[in-house]
Amino acid sequence: MPVRGTRINASYLGLAARVAAILLGVLVLLLQAYAEYKKLASTHPDLMFSLDAGPILLPALLLLVVAALASIPVPSPVPRAMQPLAESLVAAIVIGAFGATEAFVPYLLVPVITCGLTAGVGATLGCVATAWTVLLGTAAVDQGGPDMTDLLLMAAKWVPLSVFAGLTAAWTRRVRAERAPEGEPAYADAHRLLSELHVVARQLSLGLDPQTLAAALLDDVAAIVRHAEATVLVRSDSGRFVPLVGSEPPAAAASAMQDAWTSGGSIRRHTAGVHVTAMPVRMGERVVALVVLTGARTVDETTLAACRAVIDQAGPRMASAMLFDDVRRFATVDERKRLAREIHDGLAQDLASVGYLLDDIRRDVDDGVGARVLEVRDRLRRMVSDLRLSIFDLRTGVDDTTGLGTALGEYVQRVGSQAGLAVHVSMEESTDRLPIAVEVELLRMVQEAVTNVRKHAAARNLWLTLSIEPPRARITLADDGRGLQRPRPDSMGLTGMRERARRIGADLRIGPRGQGGTLVDINLPAGNGHHPPATPVGSHVPNSAPSAAPDTPAAAAGPEQEVSTRDQR
Repeated sequence: MPVRGTRINASYLGLAARVAAILLGVLVLLLQAYAEYKKLASTHPDLMFSLDAGPILLPALLLLVVAALASIPVPSPVPRAMQPLAESLVAAIVIGAFGATEAFVPYLLVPVITCGLTAGVGATLGCVATAWTVLLGTAAVDQGGPDMTDLLLMAAKWVPLSVFAGLTAAWTRRVRAERAPEGEPAYADAHRLLSELHVVARQLSLGLDPQTLAAALLDDVAAIVRHAEATVLVRSDSGRFVPLVGSEPPAAAASAMQDAWTSGGSIRRHTAGVHVTAMPVRMGERVVALVVLTGARTVDETTLAACRAVIDQAGPRMASAMLFDDVRRFATVDERKRLAREIHDGLAQDLASVGYLLDDIRRDVDDGVGARVLEVRDRLRRMVSDLRLSIFDLRTGVDDTTGLGTALGEYVQRVGSQAGLAVHVSMEESTDRLPIAVEVELLRMVQEAVTNVRKHAAARNLWLTLSIEPPRARITLADDGRGLQRPRPDSMGLTGMRERARRIGADLRIGPRGQGGTLVDINLPAGNGHHPPATPVGSHVPNSAPSAAPDTPAAAAGPEQEVSTRDQR
C-alpha cells in the first residue's frame, strides 16, 4: 500500500493510460468478432468460431511499443511538445495502416492530453490536427480500409472530443502552475504570505503600529462626538481591558464594556451619573478592541451610526496591526531568549574556562608574571560578570503575568547587588496596567540607562522612581556618579532610547542631576504633567518594591547636556 502523501511518477500514470487504451481496443475488437460469429451462427449452426488475430494483435503490439517509447523521459533541451506530437504522429500511422479501426482511436487522446498538460493550448491543437490529418491520409491510401464517408463520420465524432480533452488538460496545467508550491509547502506558503505582506505594508497609509492606528481612530471619533471622553481599549489574555489610547474609563463603564465585547454590538448605558457608550471594533465577527465614550450626555442614534461607520472601517486596520504587533513581540522575545542561551552556553563558558587556565598558569610562573596574570584574571572576571548581567537583561521581560513594576524591581535589585550599587526604589503602581507593548519599551529604556550607570558612571547610589496610572506613567532614574560624558561616535544607546520613546509617544529627558550625577526622566504620554516630581535624589528612599531596567545609557550624553525626545506624530 503506498504511503500516504507519496507522489506517483507521472510517467507511470501515462504508461498505464496508454496500456489501458490499447487493452480496451483489443477487447472491443474481440467482442466485435464474437458478435459477428454469433450473428453468422444463427443462420449457419455448423459454423465453427475462428479468429484472425493478426489485425488485432499486430496494431496492439505496435502501439505498446509506441507507448513504451513515449514513457521514456526526454532530455530537458527537447521542447515539451515534441514527444506527444511524435507519439500522436506514429500512433495515427499505425491505426490508419491497419484499417483505421475505431477501437484504437481512444489511444490518440493520451498524447493530446499529455501535450495539454506539458505544453499548453497551441501545442495541443497542433497535436490534434497532426494526428487526424495523418490518420485520415494513411487510411485513405489503404485500399482495403473503410471508405472516406465512414472516416469523416468517425473524425466528426472524435476530433471535437480530442479538442475538448486537450483544452481541459491545458487549463489544468495553468491552474496547477498558479497554485503549485515550490519546495517544501510550508516554506512556499510562508514565502507567499511574506511577499504579500511586503507589498501590502508599503501601501498602508498609517503603517502597522497599533497606537498610531488607535490614535487616528480616536481622532475620527472625537471629531464626531465632541462632548465625550473617548478611549480605545484592548483586552489582555486574562480578560483585563487595557487602554491603548486615551484615559482609563471610570468604573461605571466596566459592565457596558464587558457586554459590548461579549455581544459584539454597541452598548449605551447610564450608570452612576455617567453616560457610557461602548462600541466594538470588529474584524468580521471577531472583536479586537473597544471604543468607549463617557460623558454627561448620551450619544444619539445618528451620532452612534456615524461612529459605527468610522469604527467598522478601522476594524481591519486595527486587527492587522495588533496581529503584527503580537508576532513581532513573540519573535523578539524568542530571539532574546535564544541569544541568552547562545551567550551562556558558548562565550560565557569559554571565558570561564580561560579563567581556570589563567589560574593554572599563575601557579607555575614567578611573582612578577603572576601579578600580571592576576590582573588579566580580574579583568576576565569582570567580563564574565558583565556577560551574566547581559544574559539577565535578555531574559528579563514583561508578560500577562509579570508587570512592569515587578520586572523593573527584580532587575535593578539584581544588577545593583552585582555592581556594588546601593539601589533605592520608590513605586506607585496602579492595579491597572499599560499595554504590554508599551511596558516592554519602558523596560528596555530603563535597562539601557541602568547598564550605562553600571559601566560608566562610577556611582555608589541608584535611585529609581516609578509612578503608573494608565495611560500615564513616569519613570525617573538618577545616580550620584561622575555625570554626563561625551558619547562615543559608535554609541547606539541614546539613539535606541529616542526611537523607543518616539514609538510609544513619550518624553525622554537626560540631563545632569543637581547634586552630581545623571538624571533620566521618562514621561508617558508626552507632555504629561499629572505626576509628582521625581523622587529627591539626595536622600535614601526605602526599597518599597523591586524594580527592573531597560536598554539606554544614562551616561551617554555630552558634558552638561540635556537630551529631550518628544512624540513627533
